[in-house]
Order: sequence, then C-alpha cells, then structure tokens
Amino acid sequence: MRMKVLLVDAFDSFVYVIAHYYSSLGVDTKVVRVDDGPLARYQEWKPDLLVLGPGPGTPLEHGYFDILRAIRTNQPVFGVCLGHQAIGEFFGWKLVHAPKVQHGKFSVIQHDGTGVFCGIPAALKVVRYHSLVLEKRECFNLYVSAFDEKEGNVMGLRHVSRPIESVQFHPESVGTSYGLEIIKNSLSLVPVTSEENVSKYNKLIFV
Repeated sequence: MRMKVLLVDAFDSFVYVIAHYYSSLGVDTKVVRVDDGPLARYQEWKPDLLVLGPGPGTPLEHGYFDILRAIRTNQPVFGVCLGHQAIGEFFGWKLVHAPKVQHGKFSVIQHDGTGVFCGIPAALKVVRYHSLVLEKRECFNLYVSAFDEKEGNVMGLRHVSRPIESVQFHPESVGTSYGLEIIKNSLSLVPVTSEENVSKYNKLIFV
C-alpha cells in the first residue's frame, strides 16, 4: 500500500501541478473539488495527508473551515495559499488585506529550517499569488515558520501540537526554488508510528 494524499481543489488553475509533484514522489494522489463533497471523499478514502489547496476568494467561501472542523485531531494537514489562510483563520488569526497585491510576484523569505523547510537553504525565493495575508496574533496554538524579508508578512505556519503546516506562497510554481523538496517534506507530517506507515515511506521516491 502506498501513502495516500487527498488534495482539495478550490478552483485553482495550478492544483494539478501540486498533484503531479506528489505523484512523482510515488504517492497515491486524488484531487477533489470543493463543490464535489470533499468531506465525504475524506471519510471514504482516509488519506495519510490532507492538502488544502490554493484558489481564489476566501477560506469561508470554499468550506475549508467545515473540513478543518470535521477531520480527526491527529490528521496530518498541509495548506497552500488559500489553505494556509484557512488554517490561520481557523486557529484564531485574522485575515486582512495585504499591503500590496501579490499576483505572480517574487519574494525572498526567511524560514526556520524545520518541518516543510527542512534542508531548504535560507533566503528562499518564492512566487506569491494573493491579496490577503494573515495578521500576526498572540495565539499559542500556531507559530510563524516563515516570513518575507521586505514586509514581514507571514509566509509559513506550524501548529504547536498537531501535524499541521502551511505556506502562503506557491511551491508548485516554476519560479519557487526547492518547491518539490517542500512538497516532499510535507509528507513528513505523516508519523512513522506503525509498520504500515514504515512500508508506505519505503515506497516513496525521494528525488
């Protein structure tokens, strides 16, 4: 049995690039649109990793909060762009308008070198497509794992006790450095706590 990833698509034009990245790593990957019963698919398929993908609009419009409420508390989750914003809002952060609209813009970010950023050089060049950002809050359940050098906007989040991480930028963009490595690192959110999971890890293709 291979590792399973369920990728939720909020009508984003590049979501299948993310799916291709996971598939290239030997992962059994399924994509489900937000209007096609993602919760039912989640409960049926029981993925090892749930990926909340990018898309236009806000997390509330696409039902991301309903998904986060319904999943089990130990479910590994990786959020990208809109998924990142959903995770932040769900755990108490505020979503506000960005100082500047970032559509197809390059930024250099700093990160903590752990989690999805493990083995990734500092001063990472990424591509951003968003007009909203998460406002920093004194919340004890999330902490900032990455931020942009110029304005200090939150570019990555990590939950303190649950296997949940997110990034505001697009790792699947050709302009993002080490994007495939970040996608690969998101698989480490799945704990190796059983013989079955060890077997799944052994089937991955780490390029």
